[in-house]
Amino acid sequence: MGYFLPYQQRWITDESPLKLYEKSRRIGITYATSYRAVRKCLREKKGSSFVQWVSSRDALTAKEFVTDYVAMWCREANAVAKGLQGEDVEVVDEARGITAFVVRFLNGSRICSLSSNPLAFAGKGGDVLLDEMDLHEDQATLYAMAYPCITWGGQLEIVSAYDSDGSENTEFARLCKEAKEDNPKGFSFHRTTLDDAIAEGFVEKVNEAKTAKGRPVQTREEFREQIRRGCISRDAFESQYMCIPNQARGQQLIEPADLLRATVRLDVLRRHFESDLSDRSDLADGHFWRGFFAGRRHAFGYDIGRTGDLTSIWVNRISGETAGLAALITMRGIRFETQKSVVRALLDAGGVGCGDKTGLGMAVCEDLEEHYAGTFLGVNFASSKIQLGTLLQSAFEAGKQQIPLDMPEVKTDLAAIKKETTGAGRLLFTEGRNELLPASHCDIAWSAALALFAAAELAGGPCRFEPAGKTDDFEKDSYAWSRYPDHSDDR
Repeated sequence: MGYFLPYQQRWITDESPLKLYEKSRRIGITYATSYRAVRKCLREKKGSSFVQWVSSRDALTAKEFVTDYVAMWCREANAVAKGLQGEDVEVVDEARGITAFVVRFLNGSRICSLSSNPLAFAGKGGDVLLDEMDLHEDQATLYAMAYPCITWGGQLEIVSAYDSDGSENTEFARLCKEAKEDNPKGFSFHRTTLDDAIAEGFVEKVNEAKTAKGRPVQTREEFREQIRRGCISRDAFESQYMCIPNQARGQQLIEPADLLRATVRLDVLRRHFESDLSDRSDLADGHFWRGFFAGRRHAFGYDIGRTGDLTSIWVNRISGETAGLAALITMRGIRFETQKSVVRALLDAGGVGCGDKTGLGMAVCEDLEEHYAGTFLGVNFASSKIQLGTLLQSAFEAGKQQIPLDMPEVKTDLAAIKKETTGAGRLLFTEGRNELLPASHCDIAWSAALALFAAAELAGGPCRFEPAGKTDDFEKDSYAWSRYPDHSDDR
């Protein structure tokens, strides 16, 4: 067992019937858990009917648990087992078409690795591992269906880091909170943050792997700082690495201190139109915007409205790693074709932009995408709102977005986006009222998010990955931003 770090050893040797692990990502718990699953199977006597059920978040992860982890431990133990290439697929619920990747050992024991469908556990028995529970959509049902499987002396193990899109109200977060307080269910509770793992030798293990690959090693302090800076926001670092779920109780998406720090003196072009674009001659003229841009990079966001919410066009001027609001155009009751004349002028002048492709904006964005491929992109809010909100939050946290001191309605609009949760505990962003501009329901704020997205996707910054060796008029982004935390397997 000296091969494993102390926190891994404690988990492997814990034989409690109910086990719960609140953990940092990427600290080797799946590594240890897969070893434990194989060890349990190998200890069974000939003729065993023991089954280790493993529930992963999707079919690919379920297969990789077998081909990447179980197969490795079987090779280490010289165990003869079938299904290690992920080719043995067994139907575990014919009525619902649920299958599992199965590894069969010579003694009769099995590991059945399946995706997240809670109904797969109906009528089953054996030991159950719920891996990365906080990434599952219906956690309460998953737990309710898995628990009865252990009635005849089985074991239930729940392991997860917090999802960046989750909150303190998910089932996994509630189970952990209970276990840390009065622990009514009697879980054997384990918790390892990134700092805990580092204190028990994690960085030294990582350095061994780096040395084998010929890569430079790091001190504990350097490693932690790299991880912290690589996260897109404080919330992402705290939830994914420090075992702190998102606190989502009507809090502002962008903290007041970050908004205050972003508020500076800026010379901003500000126009608002009701019913008619009376002086549209300049805003709909590409020559006007070419002079306005003065050869510098600009990215804009286009939040589309018609008669209800505002139309908002937020134009950012990009300088090095910083974006500053350069122009803000709002409209109400303006025909789509007239709105598009302004957007076309911005694109003709060399700007890049993103628009809200949801609902009313679908036809508008499709037309602009067709005529300005590569410089305009429609974004579906239904599937991208969390990503856009997180990008907006992270830009203000990192001091990469500036707003004008003399336009308080902008700051108020940004402050009106709140963090809430769904019934299942998943994070969502909601729009409050802008008291200084009642017609806007965070339309200005979302156009800012779209402008940042346009910069990242179409203009190369300021919120971007910078390819090695790239040269342009941007400084290298030393912050090493991640567009969005991935959910790759924990090793």
